[in-house]
Amino acid sequence: MPESKSRHAHQHNHPNNKTSNTHPKPKKTNRLIIVAILFFAFLGFGISYFIDDTSIGKAVAGALLGAIAGYIFAKQINKSFSKK
Repeated sequence: MPESKSRHAHQHNHPNNKTSNTHPKPKKTNRLIIVAILFFAFLGFGISYFIDDTSIGKAVAGALLGAIAGYIFAKQINKSFSKK
């Protein structure tokens, strides 16, 4: 058997681009959370505005409660999707 068949394959030493420190990692923003917060805030604003359209303070409070509910909802969705 020829010697070339029993030799190990040649390995190239290329720099690994993943460990490069020239570019910082971008922050991971979760779009689902942002979209859910905005959607639930508009929903809460709309519901509270149509219930009592004379008070803007109640409409803003409804939007705030909607945003909180949207954040909690999106966190639960992310948690359930991360489990495999």
